[in-house]
Amino acid sequence: MKNLHCLYFAIILLVSALMCSCDEKITPDNKPDPGPYTPVDNTPAAVYKWGLKDLAKANGLLIGAEFSYSTYVNDDSLRVVLGRDFEAVTFGNEMKHDNIVTKNGVFDFSRADKMAEWASGCGLKLFGHTLGWHNQQQCDFLNPLIDGAPSADSAAALVRKAHKEWVNAMVKHFDVYGWDVVNEVFADSGEWRSSANTATTDYHKFLWGSYYEGGTKEFVDSAFRAAREALESSGKTADLYINEYSLEWLGGKLEAICKYAEGNPDVTGIGTQMHISADVPRENISKMLERLVKTGKKVRISELDVTMGNADQGETIVYIFDQYLKIVPETQRGGISFWGVSDKNSWLGYSKEPLLYSYSYRRKDAYLKLHAYLLQRSGLDRQ
Repeated sequence: MKNLHCLYFAIILLVSALMCSCDEKITPDNKPDPGPYTPVDNTPAAVYKWGLKDLAKANGLLIGAEFSYSTYVNDDSLRVVLGRDFEAVTFGNEMKHDNIVTKNGVFDFSRADKMAEWASGCGLKLFGHTLGWHNQQQCDFLNPLIDGAPSADSAAALVRKAHKEWVNAMVKHFDVYGWDVVNEVFADSGEWRSSANTATTDYHKFLWGSYYEGGTKEFVDSAFRAAREALESSGKTADLYINEYSLEWLGGKLEAICKYAEGNPDVTGIGTQMHISADVPRENISKMLERLVKTGKKVRISELDVTMGNADQGETIVYIFDQYLKIVPETQRGGISFWGVSDKNSWLGYSKEPLLYSYSYRRKDAYLKLHAYLLQRSGLDRQ
């Protein structure tokens, strides 16, 4: 009987422990890794019949997403979702200068090549990001190059030569449908980025424009010219973009980038990143797109994510897609790419919940609203 009592109390303790563990609040410190699995949802049947890319295509739109090497090799769910819902991909870091150029100045394409080969095998188009930026440069190669030069003029010549060789090598090596030729070259006021308006002390930061007599504008001119020449000499075609953030705030930067694009025939498109909150004034989105369209260049929403706010996240995303499809003529559509797939791997951190899929790859309300909008607009549900 004593043994039965002991067994009874042991069972009670075990049940109590399990109940406590079930009620434990999940915090950022103990949030479980869902592990690799194929996402399954109790969602409308139409969600399983058509992926987002099918509905986007039916609306004359290319839809893409960003991902990086760490998620590519470790996350089977990412592979399932990319193949089902997206037509194109952008690598988050793997085509940037300090991920390709070694300390000795040698180009190492191996990691990006593995990802590109996998993406191609999945039928995904590849967008190139980025050929010119003030961040994530291989300064362990560039700084000794400058320090070892006999004069400031020769140092500048070496930097310009290094950048042209970099652009030429990248354009000829990768098969992409578009390039971010330069990224974030304007200050918020609309001035060209310079040492006066940019902190330059971090290892990854390097202002290419400092080594051109005409400053950043000459660097940008040179970058687009080099990209075009590399395409022509290799018999390739690709759209050439200038990419920026905060254009939706309608400030000096928006007008500056539009005027530059209008004046440079080598620029075939403008990318607007749109890292925004759900609370962004909606009229700003429409006005931004209208101004970008007036340039006559292609318009690409290049890095979309929408953090939670007082406004509904899904409704904000639907509004962006709706205005893009209404305002941007099909011939000027460069597509819309989300900067990530799951909140789990967002550059903002998963607590911001900025993407279409949850931490555990569940389709969020934002996904369902976007899917329903694209489906209704496509008319596929009525066929």
